[in-house]
Amino acid sequence: MAGRESRIRNGADMPRIRIIFEKKEWITFVNHMDLPLIFSRAARRAGLSQEFTQGFSPHPHMSLGPALAIGVTGLAEPAEFWFNQWKEENYVLWNSKLPQGLKILKCAEVDGPALAKSTTAAVYSISGTKSELGSDAENVLKDAAAKAGQLFDSAFDCGTVVLTVGELNRCGAGCLVNALKDSGICSGWPDVDIVRRSVGTWDTASGKVLPLI
Repeated sequence: MAGRESRIRNGADMPRIRIIFEKKEWITFVNHMDLPLIFSRAARRAGLSQEFTQGFSPHPHMSLGPALAIGVTGLAEPAEFWFNQWKEENYVLWNSKLPQGLKILKCAEVDGPALAKSTTAAVYSISGTKSELGSDAENVLKDAAAKAGQLFDSAFDCGTVVLTVGELNRCGAGCLVNALKDSGICSGWPDVDIVRRSVGTWDTASGKVLPLI
């Protein structure tokens, strides 16, 4: 975690705070678009002052990472929030007001490209809930990822397929489950456990997804 000590910028450039959070347990069934309200309410209860957008319907200024399908666990999800002021210890207070299943793991004050431009890759792990997936499942998932978006890497170990994919608005958990269902490997969501392990920037030189903090 990083951040500059209490700094007020008098309306021009408010502190832009990027967080990495986990979404687990019952909160995975909360719609992605409901997360801003949950985070904002927790911030308000923690005594934090968010910057608001301009216009007829102002709302807290924030930016979420790529949508996570309902029921999918996220172990390192990104989001950005703008505050009127920020102290390094604020994230502890903020965390204490979040519901069980949501937890801020890291935070940092950032500059540079918008979050959407930095989130170019994600790592998913897919396993069966009733029986182990086989190598045929890996081939189906690789083909689905390559056709729907972009496939950077894949691995198979003990019944779990790990995919690193790009073009996240097109290649998500739903696409992968549908591919397994269409191929007859599973009957749908109840037969599959999907975890999004990380979201970040794909680095061709290292062949890895670089973290956003």
